[in-house]
Amino acid sequence: MPTRPGRGSDTVGQHGLVLGGGFAGMLTAQVLAQYMDSVTVVERDVPPDGPEPRKGLPQARQSHLLMGAGARTVEELLPGTLAAWAEAGAHLLSAPGDVAFLTKFGWLPRVWHEEFVVSCGRDLLDWVVRREVLRNPRVRLLPHTEVEGLLGDAERVTGARVRERGTGRSTTVGASLVVAATGRSSRVETWLAGIGLPAVPDEVIDAGTAYATRLFRPSPERHRRTPGIVMIANVTGDATGGVLLPLEDGRWSATVIGMRGSEPPADDDAFLDFTKRLPHPALAELLADAAPLGPSRGFRRLVNRRLRFDRLPRHPDGFVALGDAACVLNPSHAHGMTVAAFGVAALRDLLRQYGNIPGLAGRVQRAVTRAAETAWQLSVGDDLRHPSVIGPRLSAAARMQNAYADRVTRAATTDPAVARSLVDVIALARPATSLAAPRVLVPALLGRSRRTTGHPGPADPLAPRDA
Repeated sequence: MPTRPGRGSDTVGQHGLVLGGGFAGMLTAQVLAQYMDSVTVVERDVPPDGPEPRKGLPQARQSHLLMGAGARTVEELLPGTLAAWAEAGAHLLSAPGDVAFLTKFGWLPRVWHEEFVVSCGRDLLDWVVRREVLRNPRVRLLPHTEVEGLLGDAERVTGARVRERGTGRSTTVGASLVVAATGRSSRVETWLAGIGLPAVPDEVIDAGTAYATRLFRPSPERHRRTPGIVMIANVTGDATGGVLLPLEDGRWSATVIGMRGSEPPADDDAFLDFTKRLPHPALAELLADAAPLGPSRGFRRLVNRRLRFDRLPRHPDGFVALGDAACVLNPSHAHGMTVAAFGVAALRDLLRQYGNIPGLAGRVQRAVTRAAETAWQLSVGDDLRHPSVIGPRLSAAARMQNAYADRVTRAATTDPAVARSLVDVIALARPATSLAAPRVLVPALLGRSRRTTGHPGPADPLAPRDA
C-alpha cells in the first residue's frame, strides 16, 4: 500500500465520497482509502453478493472486453485482481493469438503476443472488484441510495445530498473530496448547475451504433478450441460487425453490431439471420451448433460524448468526474473500462504526489481528460468516417491519419510484427505514435509482407494460433 502523504493536517480526518459503486467507483474508493481516513460509496442499486446482474447497468448484458493495459492498471490499483478474475472463471486471451480479428482488409495473423484481453461477463468483473474493495474497513457502502445534488458552491464542493430510495429520507454527506463515477447516465451537469456553475460544454459524435447480444452454450470441446472473434465494423462499408467471446461457465457471449442504417434487430428470431449478414460466416456457423441461453438483448444510444471541464471558467475544488461520467466512448471499441481505470490511476498519482491540497481537483480532472485522449481520438476518428455520423467534419489532418491507419491495417493482415504493433495501439498499451516506428512505417508505406508460412490466412480464422 502506498505511503499516505504527509499524515499532517492535509490528510488526517479527511473523508472521501464516491458517487457510484460500479467498476470505476469501487476502484476510486480503493485509491481514496489509501490517502484518506474514511470513504463512503453511494450506490443507487443494491449490489448483488455474487457475479449477478445489477439493475443500474443495462449495458452489462452486452459483450465486454477489458484490454490488457486496463487490466494491468487495475492490478496496480488493487493487487491480486487478475488472479481473482481468473479463479472466478475469466479468460485471459493473448491478442491476437487467442483472438481472431477481422479488419476490412482481412484477418490479422493469429500469432502469440504478450498483450492480452480479459474476457468474461461484466457482472463478474465488477463483483470481484467490489468484493475486494469492500474488505477494506475504511470503505463504507450506502446501497439503494441516490444522489440529489452537491453541497457547496461554484468555488468548492463539500459533499452531497443523498436520499434513501426505500424510505425517501434525505441526508447530507460531507466530504473532503467528491468523485463522480456514476456512469453514462450521470447527472454531473445538473449537479454542478445546482451549485451555481455554468453549463459544462460537451462534444458529441454519434454514428448511430447499436448492439444486440445473446448468450449461447457450445459443446465443451468447441468452447475450448474456439478463439475469441472480433469482426470490426467497416464504417465506410456495410457498417456491421460481430463479437464472440468466451465467458465463465462454458458459455459464449455473441454480439452483433450495426451503425446508423444497419442496426441489428433485437428479437430472437432475427438475431441469427443478422449474423449471416456479417463480413464472414464464422460467427453464424458457430452459433448454429450452439444452444441459445435466454433472449437477445438490444442496446442503443451508443455515442461518443465527453464533458469539457477545461472550458469552464473555473473548476470547482473538491470535485472530480471520471469514467463514463466524464467521457463516454462508443463501446464497439472496447475502451470504456480501460479508460476508467486510467482515470483512477491519474487520481492516485496526483494524490500520491500532492495529497488533497487546494487545486488538486482541477489537476486531476485535466489528467483524467488526458488519460482518455488516445481512446477518444481512436473512437472518434473512426466513427466520423461513417456517412451518416452526427458530428463535425473530419479535418484534413484526421483524413491523413485515417489514410495511414488503413495502410497499417492492410499491412497487419500479412505481417505479424505489424499486427502486434496494431493490437498494442488498439488495446491502448502503446500510443498511436508508435505506429510511426520503422518496423511499421516501412511495410505500411511500401506494402511489404513478412508473412511466414503457417500463419492462418483469411480463409481459416479459427485455425490454431502460431507460437
